[in-house]
Amino acid sequence: MSGRPAFGYWFGFGSWRLLLAILVVLSHLWAGMIDGYAAYAVWGFFVLSGYLMTYVLRRKYGFEATGLLAYAYNRFIRIVPSYYLALLAGVVTILALKYCVDLTRLNPQFAMPHGREWLNPLTLLPVFRGSNLPVPVSSALATEVGMYLLMPLLARSRSGAWLALVLGVVANATAGFGMQSFAERYTYFQTCLFAFAAGSLTAHYIEELRRLAMPALALAAWIAHGLIWLKWDPWPWTYGLYSSVLLSAWVVVSLDARQTSAWDKLLGDWSYPVYLFHTTVAAWLLPWFGYGRSFRFCLAAFAGTIAVAWLVVVLLDRPLARLKRPGRRTLAPEKDNPPAF
Repeated sequence: MSGRPAFGYWFGFGSWRLLLAILVVLSHLWAGMIDGYAAYAVWGFFVLSGYLMTYVLRRKYGFEATGLLAYAYNRFIRIVPSYYLALLAGVVTILALKYCVDLTRLNPQFAMPHGREWLNPLTLLPVFRGSNLPVPVSSALATEVGMYLLMPLLARSRSGAWLALVLGVVANATAGFGMQSFAERYTYFQTCLFAFAAGSLTAHYIEELRRLAMPALALAAWIAHGLIWLKWDPWPWTYGLYSSVLLSAWVVVSLDARQTSAWDKLLGDWSYPVYLFHTTVAAWLLPWFGYGRSFRFCLAAFAGTIAVAWLVVVLLDRPLARLKRPGRRTLAPEKDNPPAF
């Protein structure tokens, strides 16, 4: 054991991932949800991914060809099968409900792609952009997949991560920090690089940063930060996104979990299918609840999403996890087990 506070064992990276996914769900499905949390949550995912990818590349996979191939294969097994299942479910939902409800009123991007628009949802590569997506949250997922390809460069050295951070800052500054540029800054690959680089640097400097670990306080500060919108509406769409990155990094440092409970791991397993399927599940409830996105609608959709997530984890993710390839440590062994990734 590393002497980490008990809080880190029952609320680790898995619980943090699920909390972020739930905030995205609430922001999409409940009209009364506090604005800003969805953006903070998505960039919180990016910070955590930057941290975890840097960590496992340096201490599990390494940078030789065999290690990078294992890293790419395991990322494929974790991300792609569940996503394509969600893509199929989204297409079926759009076709089945197109004469009953207007799905774009649930999410403006929830529509059938046409022509070259299919390149984004089919490849999950950020070089292809489309406004119509059968899995509306897949635009952020495409950004993350693109970062997987870039992360070996950030993980290899601190200078690479610093360079990425500077490029991310320049991209955001070029776009401008006003409310009108928020959509671009929040979703574009080059601006999102800032959040991933911050997570990568957190992994590079984790030994020095561990002295700042305060799990309960860091989590409370992250949640309280989202409440600023209640007093100052422009904050999330201007500079709040960037202060949320610093707070997300603090949460990651504070939860820096190597050993977590089985419950925490299970919650983490649910986070990805919850993120993928919540819009599709909610779409089937629109004929009964209408477009108002009431709290009852949100609760019903969330319950259905949890049920779907459980099925995906049990029937798809867990069997596929057995096919993952082991990594090979290249640096000094850690005191504890590496985070599940």
